[in-house]
Amino acid sequence: MQNNTFSRLFAGQKIIALQRVDSTNNYLKNLLSKSKPLTEGTVIMAEEQFDGRGQFNNKWLSEPGKNLTFSLLLYPSFISPNSQFLLNIAVSIAINDVLTGIIGQECKIKWPNDIIFGNNKLGGVLIENILSGKQWKYAVIGIGINVNQTSFSESIKNVTSLKKITGASYPLNNLLAELCAAIETRYRELRDNQCAQHYGRYVSNLYRLNEPHKFITGESEVIGKITGVDQGGRLLVKVGDDIHSYGLKEISYVQEP
Repeated sequence: MQNNTFSRLFAGQKIIALQRVDSTNNYLKNLLSKSKPLTEGTVIMAEEQFDGRGQFNNKWLSEPGKNLTFSLLLYPSFISPNSQFLLNIAVSIAINDVLTGIIGQECKIKWPNDIIFGNNKLGGVLIENILSGKQWKYAVIGIGINVNQTSFSESIKNVTSLKKITGASYPLNNLLAELCAAIETRYRELRDNQCAQHYGRYVSNLYRLNEPHKFITGESEVIGKITGVDQGGRLLVKVGDDIHSYGLKEISYVQEP
């Protein structure tokens, strides 16, 4: 499983490759719960993940051997627990860095960290930050990218893959190496306090930024414009003349053609 590209990195230097697992995030957390020592940058990669999760416990379904499903271990103790969303930003823009190089600027970040091409979902991230009191223990970064799969269940709407977009197939190990390198670069920048640069890139690549669209807030449908995120990672949406901030589960996108 090793790739020469990993030789200069800590991210991806150690890879545990699995044929089949319920969730790479669960597998990694189980190892850590048994006090098994794992170095920062350890990757759990699965050929098949049969119970993968996205945001809000949504299922992440993936055809075996066709896509990237992996989890990355980080120890971000340099980040204040009150600023956890900075890690979300760094990981999201790192993935966007790689994928825009393949499919262009139509690749966007759907708040908080889905990967979108056009109006179709290309990938997603589930970050689980584990703290003990006010001290970091670790962060598990679960990432799923649709790569070479071209046929999806009819129950899954508005989904795409790199191969559906470009017509080309991609070696999964090479793409994993690129993603690990990009995440490590942005992670090191975060450690070096380049938060303003990260914030600007994250906001400028937000899906539906500064465009009027329909959203569901509570039991109401509104038309608003995304203007950015606040320091806590809440989505900022302008409705009428007022800007409102929303946390997870407080606002949802209305799917449009």
